[in-house]
Amino acid sequence: MKETGSTTLTLDVGTSSLKAVLYDAEAHMLDKATERYGYEAPHPGWAEGDPHTWWRALRRALAALGQRNDLEAVEAISFTGQMHSAVLLDEEGEVVSPTILWLDRRAAQETEELQMELGLPPYELNSTYTLPKLLWLRRHRPEALDRTARILWPKDYLRFRLTGEICTDLTEPGGAALLDWRGTEWAVERLALVELDPSVLPSIQPATGDGGNLLSEVAASLGLNPGARVVVGMGDVAALFGAAPPASGRVFCSLGSSSMVFAPIGEGREIEDPDHRLYVYPFGPYPLLGGVSSTTGSALVWICERCGEGDYEGCVREALTVEPGAGGVCFVPYLAGERSPYWSDAIRGGFYGLQLAHNSAHLVRAVMEGVAYSLRHLLDIYEELAVPIEEIALAGGGATTEGWPQIIADVCQRDVVIYAEEETVTRVLFALCQASLGRAAFEDALLKTFDAPQVIRRRQERSDVYDEGYERYRAFSEFADRRARES
Repeated sequence: MKETGSTTLTLDVGTSSLKAVLYDAEAHMLDKATERYGYEAPHPGWAEGDPHTWWRALRRALAALGQRNDLEAVEAISFTGQMHSAVLLDEEGEVVSPTILWLDRRAAQETEELQMELGLPPYELNSTYTLPKLLWLRRHRPEALDRTARILWPKDYLRFRLTGEICTDLTEPGGAALLDWRGTEWAVERLALVELDPSVLPSIQPATGDGGNLLSEVAASLGLNPGARVVVGMGDVAALFGAAPPASGRVFCSLGSSSMVFAPIGEGREIEDPDHRLYVYPFGPYPLLGGVSSTTGSALVWICERCGEGDYEGCVREALTVEPGAGGVCFVPYLAGERSPYWSDAIRGGFYGLQLAHNSAHLVRAVMEGVAYSLRHLLDIYEELAVPIEEIALAGGGATTEGWPQIIADVCQRDVVIYAEEETVTRVLFALCQASLGRAAFEDALLKTFDAPQVIRRRQERSDVYDEGYERYRAFSEFADRRARES
């Protein structure tokens, strides 16, 4: 029997999958459907996606939900997704290839040149962002930019396919190196560096704003209520606001392919890290201090693919039989450069301490611990900046990985609380829809989605072995940084 009643549809277009999640009016998740897809890597360090694949994934996900639910009862729809990955459209609204994804590192040289030209801090301009990739295209694929009439980002592209409207929210230009962070307006003068006209930029709307009306033929083909309100939404930085309720001394860690690690700070508080290891993110409902680690969850997937033929759960279970400390094996998780705290495309990761006695389980355990050490490194910087962290609110896929939350609690010697697990961004979209419909303030609607958390207590008896491991990790981390700077 199909579920009925007023519902909210949330859509998350990620790097390797699209997820559609239905919520009822009381903020309970009713159902979800996930469609997986890949991306192309035509050269080492490159990553290209296909927006048509995302659209087909959306159609399949809604077809699956529609078999179990009445999609004509959907009263609001909102969107999130991978950031920095620009979707180029021509005059007819057709995709112009290639769609270069955020994790693509081909534009490292262009990033350095733009930094010299613009003098921006690294969190406003790095090689994961859109502008360096546009400069690469101008140099190597100029015909693509010559055809470009509009620039959107993944969530905005899917909304465009549903409504025909061209717009975005502040999080996307903020993650594209195309925004004046202080004035929160397009930095249109930067487009001259890539020989594009400012007309390619979409209008910036509030995350709770109107994203246009569903096209009647599209609504009919998908079985959606044609009168559903389409809400603009925000980039996947939404995971931070959906990880847990804000609290003093609590840091949010959304542990997915990469990790976003941020702590709420009071309005008006001035915090500046002169080395830019951490930064204040201003484009959400409240300011956050933190940074992003590039390859965390993806490092664990990577080692499991190589050591366990893709048996992720089996690899993790075997790794948990290894004693803490991974037999002295140290792993530095810089497999695609690093953002916080080093902001380096040249930095490299790797293992140290291997012996003939070690096996694949030691390697997997070392990766799990190495990611935890990288989080502890950022927590040390918070302390330096007089922002003490007492507990970690863990969310994302890492929160559901057996044993990993306990390793993080023990390595960081802080309790871990889990409010949201994987459903972080979609609960934020639910709250945006409620605010857009005038049902509740965003903060009140979001708070309604949280139940009592699962609490993982730190184990003091593990501190000695992990203190030793962390000291070793920091030594190799700093060595990697020095080598990168010398190269």
